Amino acid sequence: MSQAMHSTATKPSLKIQISELLLWLVPGVLALSLLMLAHYQLSIEKDKQYALNNELVIVGLVDEVLGETLATMSADAKNLAYVSQKIVSQNSQSVVELTAYFEQLSSNNLNYDQIRFINPNGMEKLRVNNFHGEVAVVPLNKLQDKSQRYYWQQTIGLEAGKVYISPMDLNVEDGKVQYPLNPTIRVGTPVYDDKNRLLGVIVLNYKGDQLIHKLFNIAPNFINHLYLLNPQGFAVIHPSDDPRTRFNFDTKSSLDASVLDKIRSLEQGQFSDDGHYYSFASVDAPNNGVWTVVSDFPQQRFDLAHVAFFERYAWVYGLLLVGLIFCATVFSRYRVQTRFLSQQRHNELQFRQTMENIQLAAVTMDRRGIITFCNDYFLNMVGYRRDEVEGSNWIQRFIPQELHPQASEALHEAIRLQTHQAQSESVVMSKSGEIHLVAWTSTFSESFHQQLSLTLLGEDRTEQKLAQDQLQQLSHAVESSQNSVMITNLKGLIVYVNPFFCELTGYSRDEVLGRSPKFLQSGDMDVNDYTNLWATLTQGMEWRGEFHNRKKNGVLYWERVRISAVNDVEGRALYYVAVKQDITEEKRLLAQVERQQRDRIQHEKLAEVGKVVNMIAHDLRNPLSSIKMVLQINARKSEDEMFTISLDQVRYMEAILEELLAYSKPDEFKPEWIDINKLIQTIIAGQQKLSREWGIALDVQLQPNLPTLYADPIKIRQALQNVLLNALQAAKLSKIATAKVMVSTNIMITDSNTQLLIDIENNGQSIDPCLADKVFEPFFTTKAQGTGLGLAIVKRIIDTHSGNISLQAMESSGTRVRIRIPTTQTELWEQEKQGLAVV
Repeated sequence: MSQAMHSTATKPSLKIQISELLLWLVPGVLALSLLMLAHYQLSIEKDKQYALNNELVIVGLVDEVLGETLATMSADAKNLAYVSQKIVSQNSQSVVELTAYFEQLSSNNLNYDQIRFINPNGMEKLRVNNFHGEVAVVPLNKLQDKSQRYYWQQTIGLEAGKVYISPMDLNVEDGKVQYPLNPTIRVGTPVYDDKNRLLGVIVLNYKGDQLIHKLFNIAPNFINHLYLLNPQGFAVIHPSDDPRTRFNFDTKSSLDASVLDKIRSLEQGQFSDDGHYYSFASVDAPNNGVWTVVSDFPQQRFDLAHVAFFERYAWVYGLLLVGLIFCATVFSRYRVQTRFLSQQRHNELQFRQTMENIQLAAVTMDRRGIITFCNDYFLNMVGYRRDEVEGSNWIQRFIPQELHPQASEALHEAIRLQTHQAQSESVVMSKSGEIHLVAWTSTFSESFHQQLSLTLLGEDRTEQKLAQDQLQQLSHAVESSQNSVMITNLKGLIVYVNPFFCELTGYSRDEVLGRSPKFLQSGDMDVNDYTNLWATLTQGMEWRGEFHNRKKNGVLYWERVRISAVNDVEGRALYYVAVKQDITEEKRLLAQVERQQRDRIQHEKLAEVGKVVNMIAHDLRNPLSSIKMVLQINARKSEDEMFTISLDQVRYMEAILEELLAYSKPDEFKPEWIDINKLIQTIIAGQQKLSREWGIALDVQLQPNLPTLYADPIKIRQALQNVLLNALQAAKLSKIATAKVMVSTNIMITDSNTQLLIDIENNGQSIDPCLADKVFEPFFTTKAQGTGLGLAIVKRIIDTHSGNISLQAMESSGTRVRIRIPTTQTELWEQEKQGLAVV
């Protein structure tokens, strides 16, 4: 519609003027261009050949310098290895003599800032530093372990007489990059004695600046595109974008594989590939393979020749082009103006017809604000007749009184500047006094009679504005809600989440938009629940339920959810809205209440059992003590086997009473931070005598550096000792020749917490899988003599520490007991804070 307004302008459009100009200008420019192109090609080709020949010459010079440098480094390393081998093999005071030799060599040869002798284990045995001419022997307590450094690992595997030359990198001391930056090449060679036994490794730190300065002196500008490839094809040094360093010193950047293949097939030469010219030469480093110098000369660098050409001849061709443009412009302008005047008369008549047919309000006014035209759409909106509008003042007729000053000033400013506005909003008052909010598009034009006019095209947005205000209020309520709000399309992909959702889950809005909510699922819910959810929504009904989801940091949480569809006026679903309330704390409190109720019931049961057990213990202990005393006296007097058997039965009855008392008595836990490995070692030390008597091998594999555990050391020791004793007893009954019990520890990191693993295995008879859970029940036992309370007490201790214990039959034979205890136990923290006793 904006183009329709411009059709009444008195000037031809820029497009028409350009088209006519090009009609005459293009042939002339084409002829001039062909002349310039021929001249240009001849000049550029000449400069190109000169530049490429220069590249080959400089690559050859760099290749000679590199060959000399590599040969010198290799010779220095082998000579030092030879002398070191003689000193170490023949002299008991080898370190003293070797130190003196290293100091003398470092003083005489300033190319190396470090000379090191490293033993076969990777530990520095001797290091002499030469920083800025100051030679210093590194004390023994500051020598470092270099077994993990790449240059030691590369050198240690070499044969005698072989030399390893590393890529150029930045020197690292005590784990930090040395400043100022010190690019270094490591030269390493192994040292063998006369019997071909490895004595150690010689490592020289060649000052990379020495090589860089040599290259820079050859051709200062050449190093901007220089690659130095080692025998493995990696770029030891390559161009840097940082002008301060001139080179990069890592091997992460190299040439393309296709380029490397071409270079390897020839010793030296030059070729082009993918917009680059590569000039290269190779040098055979002694005992270190073939090194290659490559010049990467991008084709863009020939732009310098382009610039030189245009600087030399641009003014000549520029003058010719200006003359051509001037002549073509004058002639084409005359032809366009002639055609345009006749077309303009026709356009002014067509303009009014167009304005009447569009479904927008159209108003035209002159520079004084007097309305000269309006269409029927505008008349229907304001309720006036055409004769009441045309000829009237726009501001006086349609702008409210209180807005007259601002509207008048804006109109005059717009007419003065004659700026077209793509869209602006203003109010229009109808004949009945009703206010309409209209979005206007304005444009200026001149009629055939050279009169300036302003044309407005407007859309009535009054109802849209009211709806937008209501939507904005609703949006503010959703954005401020303390419940999560999620909107998905009909395919289940997220199109909106409110800020509280991001705050709760930890995901940003950009991370979830366009994704299915499945990424929040914890995996605990049944697939059928989600199937029923979608079935309910597709039937047009609201779904209510609970989700167990996972936050970005892995923490699980619960939500109470209501999901319903939003429909259009015809009842078709547009999208789904889910309003979710975080009920994690509610669930936790409910579980805590239920757990406290179970604990209270269990406590009451155990209290009743305790009363009975205490009564039995009180009534039986004294008679048992008397019987035990009599049996012990008679056993000393007589060696009758019946006394021994009776005495064992009395002790067994005492043990039953002790376990009954221990199980029924509420235990007060006193947690503290403990090292589980030390605790296990103490337990195993106490059982060593018993294991030797029974001929059982104890295998202990404790993972070092485990996190400390917040637990009751006495209770944990009681539980582990009980399980270990059961394992020893099971191994004792094994029919295998070598009875064995293995104890191991490890750590397991999950999404929700970190757990310590304790495995106690024996190679006795495997447990029946049907009894793996039943053995933890009170008074259940598989032993001929036993109360069945030992593992029940163990499980109660592990449960109190928020842990888990399980029994599993081994594949071949034997049983594994696995105990998992989280390193952070919220329940014990709360119990310690509240001073509660745990049953």
